[in-house]
Amino acid sequence: MPDPRSEAPSTGGASPYPRVVAGRTRADGGRRGLAGLWRVTVADGSMTPAVDPGDWLLLDPTVRRWPRRGSIVVFREPASGTLAIKRVAARPGDWVRFADGWLQMGDDEAWLRGDASDDELAAAGHGAAVDSRRYGPVTVDALVARAWFRYGPSLRRIGRLPGP
Repeated sequence: MPDPRSEAPSTGGASPYPRVVAGRTRADGGRRGLAGLWRVTVADGSMTPAVDPGDWLLLDPTVRRWPRRGSIVVFREPASGTLAIKRVAARPGDWVRFADGWLQMGDDEAWLRGDASDDELAAAGHGAAVDSRRYGPVTVDALVARAWFRYGPSLRRIGRLPGP
């Protein structure tokens, strides 16, 4: 298996900055029929301070439905298919404030948000946030895995990811 640090993250899609991971993916989104853990390297600053660019994460690719609110997930962005990492802000059936009203999530949809504010992203040179506020609800078919553990590179930050 190639060293994930030597792989270039994806820069395609709607986002003007590198998105999530350097790592392996599967044609089926990586969810069905695969046991074990995946390793990824984060290339995006949208989840700072919970997850920083360069963090090495372990993923559980066996998830088949949206995890609890507050969980961190890797998914394919709806328009581009680019891998991204965000936090589950609303699950199926939940209501979220959107535009000038409220939107209810469908039976297979979730609302995903980054932890970093627009001001923090702009200060880091990334531009405005790219999350459900931009592309709307995300269907479970786009879900790739649940991120749950940071194993490096900083020894001080090793451990379970902050979550619900």
